Amino acid sequence: MKSRLLPLLLVLSSLLPFGVVAQERTQYISDVITLTLRDGPRNDATYLGTVKSGDRVTLLESLGPQSFARIRTAEGVEGWVTARYLTDEPAARDALNGVRRELGEARSRIRELETRLGEAQSSLEQARPALELAGENDELRAQIDALQRSAQEAEQRFNEHKARRRTMLTGATLVGAGTLFGLILPWMLRSSRRRRWGDF
Repeated sequence: MKSRLLPLLLVLSSLLPFGVVAQERTQYISDVITLTLRDGPRNDATYLGTVKSGDRVTLLESLGPQSFARIRTAEGVEGWVTARYLTDEPAARDALNGVRRELGEARSRIRELETRLGEAQSSLEQARPALELAGENDELRAQIDALQRSAQEAEQRFNEHKARRRTMLTGATLVGAGTLFGLILPWMLRSSRRRRWGDF
């Protein structure tokens, strides 16, 4: 009788929702990882597919940060993944792409301002002999000053983007190294145990 009740109790306990998330919210698969999507909150549950770093998913419920979470993919597939790999922020790679895009725009703006500044200075040099009125001369100088200020501001923004990109690259490298170490260490420990048991 006890042998029949034990499997039933195990099945019922696995169905109880612990720490269920009440609201659906957008989550992202964290950096440098591919997760197996399964039809239940167990490592031996049926394989449904995979989700990878940067994939946008909807969190439906969670059994806790060290357990499993039920998600819905962008394609509408629902399944369970390891909860600790979900994060509220997009992958560092995607954020880095955004910073690179902004950096490209800032460089383009700097080139445009430098061209306009050169044209204004050239115009001033060509017009200098003909300029006799102080008002016109002052106006051209004001334009040049404004262009120079714009160029300095654009250069400052460019330097800020460059520093942010360097920080993002360092963060992405650290996350990748940590994930790789986290994946290799358990394998090394299992190999070490197998060699120890094989000695007997």
